[in-house]
Amino acid sequence: MKTKTPTQKDVARYAGVSQAAVSRFVSGKGALSDETRQRIVKVIDQVNYHPDPLARGLSSGRSNIIAIVMASITNPWYPVVLELITRELHHLGLQTLLFNASPPQTVDDLMPLVLQYRVRGVIITTASLDSAAAERCVQNDVPVVMFNRYSQVANGHSISTDNIGGGRMAADALLRAGCRRLAFVGGVPTASTNRDRRGGYEQRLEELRMAPPPTLEYAFTYGWGFEATQKLLQRHPDIDGLFCADDEIASGAIDALRHVLGRRVPEDVRVFGFDDHPVASNAAYAITTIRQPVEEMIEAAMGLLLDAERGNEHRLLQGELIYRGSTLPA
Repeated sequence: MKTKTPTQKDVARYAGVSQAAVSRFVSGKGALSDETRQRIVKVIDQVNYHPDPLARGLSSGRSNIIAIVMASITNPWYPVVLELITRELHHLGLQTLLFNASPPQTVDDLMPLVLQYRVRGVIITTASLDSAAAERCVQNDVPVVMFNRYSQVANGHSISTDNIGGGRMAADALLRAGCRRLAFVGGVPTASTNRDRRGGYEQRLEELRMAPPPTLEYAFTYGWGFEATQKLLQRHPDIDGLFCADDEIASGAIDALRHVLGRRVPEDVRVFGFDDHPVASNAAYAITTIRQPVEEMIEAAMGLLLDAERGNEHRLLQGELIYRGSTLPA
């Protein structure tokens, strides 16, 4: 038979104190005599009482919970980000509640459910998002940080790597490696990360009076990288440099080049990725990439999320160029 979980009311009854006194003890707010405090502590230990953070949030109007909302949890970069964010929140004494939008559900669809929990704040970690989710948080007076993207509207905070600058770095690195015919394999076309990485890449090539790169865009997946690379090389067999919108796409591109198209990497085609997620350092791929400053991004996100007096901020942090074997030395 399952034992009933003790409540604040049970603790108050066994300790011979008011429920308000137990509530003040649990929240840490309000004065209590030493005798009352000791009686409550003794009963809590005896009955193994644990406060319910959700119930406490519903009664107080705000919980000690930060909601993490994701839509790309299958991409290897995001589990790494999730682990680091969770670790930092726990270090700050905050609890986490994870929401993952599985297609056809979107992050915007999840927001009414997220806000039901009276969370203290929301971190949205997806590159593809319109302004509706952040707007809903702002309307409900819930701090929100968009992580790894920026908003084109002034609602909520955002933290992102300088993706335009990263795209420019990719163009320069491929050209220094001897490439003369460059192309771009993109992810979700509407994602701010994809748009900016492509934009910086094309901007730099235009400055150097080079032809616009052949481009295919669809998804941030290995399968898309594998498929798109074959299509691009069939249409433009002289391509000798590929900038991929992330490392997952780049790994698919490398396998397509080696195992379907019979091209050597990097001797025949140089491949450049973005993010520096775990697959990039795998010996089978050794992807030259832009490393996102994840820990610095998380630290900045926490500062913005927990500072109630801070106005909306949109921060760009610099990525780091990491050379590996998918490109020739400069």
